[in-house]
Amino acid sequence: MTSDHSDTIYQKIEAAARESGSGLVGFADLSPLKGMLAGDATTFEFPYAVTFAVEIPKEAALASLKKPSEEMRSAYKMCNKKLKEAGEKIVQILAAEGYQARFVDPALRVDKEKLLGPISQKAIASLSGMGWIGKNGLLITEEYGARQRMGAVLTNMPVTRQAKLIDNQCGDCTACVDRCAMKVLKGPNFKHHPESRDLVIDWAKCGVYEAKLIGDGSKPEMACGRCISVCPFSRVSE
Repeated sequence: MTSDHSDTIYQKIEAAARESGSGLVGFADLSPLKGMLAGDATTFEFPYAVTFAVEIPKEAALASLKKPSEEMRSAYKMCNKKLKEAGEKIVQILAAEGYQARFVDPALRVDKEKLLGPISQKAIASLSGMGWIGKNGLLITEEYGARQRMGAVLTNMPVTRQAKLIDNQCGDCTACVDRCAMKVLKGPNFKHHPESRDLVIDWAKCGVYEAKLIGDGSKPEMACGRCISVCPFSRVSE
């Protein structure tokens, strides 16, 4: 694939993602993830990925600053819908160019007991240089802080762009750890990504809490999201 041809494909992908509401788009070589925990080993049949992110509105984050909210749950659903639309368009673009591609739905859980998706969306985004993984275990970007949801398309299209990894910039800040509703965050220090998510969060306890907030349909669904809202990089004012 020539440089001019690859640039054209990149431009098509970026345009499709942004038309669907994704404000951030990146490209990643997945080889560093081979040893990381994943819920679906077949994802590593694809060596590269396109990653894209939709902003969680500040209004939803503000509503969840001190308590769970319906607004945050609605924002998650809105983001997931836009990510799916973008992912399907990107798969079509890659297929038309003769490449294999697979959209990874951020809402999909292939291991519901361990709350694992097919692959870490945050790790892919970090490898693309989009942002860094914070003490809250979330992707943090210059544009939105922790206020985004990510989607990814795995592919065999070679990624020729060289991404520059962004070092963790949380520093001494422990806002997410201190204000976590369930006290599940552990606040480790790491440069790019933790060796395992167990070092960052008691994911089982967090998952049970989130499931309770979603409920059984007898009352409006809610979500917590406080670790998103209190992050200083999210720029949410009380």
